[in-house]
Amino acid sequence: MIAQFQVSELAEFLKYGISGLSAIAFILSFYLLSRESSRAKPRAEMLRSIRMFMGLTLVLGLVSGVAAILNPKDPALEAAKKPVKKASLVSKIVKPRAVWNIELFYEAGAKPLAQQLIDELQAYKDYSVKMTALTAPRKKELKINGSQIRYELVEKEAANQLHKRLDKILPQDVNLNLKQITSTSPNYLSIFVCD
Repeated sequence: MIAQFQVSELAEFLKYGISGLSAIAFILSFYLLSRESSRAKPRAEMLRSIRMFMGLTLVLGLVSGVAAILNPKDPALEAAKKPVKKASLVSKIVKPRAVWNIELFYEAGAKPLAQQLIDELQAYKDYSVKMTALTAPRKKELKINGSQIRYELVEKEAANQLHKRLDKILPQDVNLNLKQITSTSPNYLSIFVCD
């Protein structure tokens, strides 16, 4: 049941403030405990870590409960009292376009291809691009196993568009894979070009 939750669904709880964060922590602690107990032999150190996480979750739940008791204002009622500003039709339709920071990491042998990709991206006004050499330790640290574009869940559409724009100039023997990551860096996409 818990595995069916998507990250975006859990993120919806955050609109309820600390109470929503507490609910997310409860769900995640239950998920961790159920995953560990489904193993043939649960690991003692993991159970200890989960117990500590559950304790933190309980403290967070108590804090949110006390905060709700001490501050009984209903946010929905407060929002209803405030006058609603009418947005113009143009502001509803046209969203300001984000400028994407693109960092292209390249291995030494792939520098000419990396430069060609940078030249292509500089033709677009919605990209701010920069090149960085990719060292072997950094490649190992980031677990890079081939040429790829890394993006967050909310950046999937931008990553797909970037992939389409670069795919038309890539040599046939180079494949640029899309890889979703969990770290957060708003309006930032990274490209790795390996030899």
